Amino acid sequence: MVVDMDSRALPGLFGGLAGCAFGVTGAVVDSPVLTVVAAACALVAGASSLALYQRACRAERRAAIAVEELTNLRQLEINAFAEQKTVLDPETGLPDIRFFEVVLENRIASARRHLCPVTVVLIDFTPHPNQRLSVAVAAFTALVRQTLREADVVCRIAPRTFALLLEDTNEAGGVWAAERLQVAMAKDPVGAAGLAAGVAGYPTHGLHWTEVLVRARAALIRALAAETGHGLGSVEVATVELS
Repeated sequence: MVVDMDSRALPGLFGGLAGCAFGVTGAVVDSPVLTVVAAACALVAGASSLALYQRACRAERRAAIAVEELTNLRQLEINAFAEQKTVLDPETGLPDIRFFEVVLENRIASARRHLCPVTVVLIDFTPHPNQRLSVAVAAFTALVRQTLREADVVCRIAPRTFALLLEDTNEAGGVWAAERLQVAMAKDPVGAAGLAAGVAGYPTHGLHWTEVLVRARAALIRALAAETGHGLGSVEVATVELS
């Protein structure tokens, strides 16, 4: 990426340098022709810089649109999953997003009284190619249960998305939990081929449970959209500011 950006900036750079050289020379020898050439070089440099800026803006807009579409898709999946009549997912036996939200609210209220951290980890896993989603979900659910502590809460909130609630754990512990899952996942020939995770914690990323959950979702979207999300996947920690 750096090489591409540098090569696109070369016309403007060379034009600017040439303009400076011709301008200085024209001033020294008092040559109107060199002054005109210097002005032309300056115009070339300006035009090249403007074109580069416009391309960067278009790329940024395309990236923003892609992230927004991904956010909307994930929210639609969560909403559809929440329309089930029971709070238990029939496929995995895990609670759904409604249960998770109630427990998160209660745990953060308790953490506020006892001055201890609580962390939310949202995980989106990718099944192995040519594998049925139901088989991958069952294997990944078993992997999550084996890897996490008994006190940790695990819910399935969308077809490929799981929510973890880690008590007395800060965001660094949440990252460690996600990375432990990635390591265990790499040894599992049936479950997930990769996973992306978004981590947010109380009180670092919010004092109310909704703030923590929203920031965890934003971090998950960044992890899914990250160009570095190859191999085992990307784990992103939330920012204080909502993006």
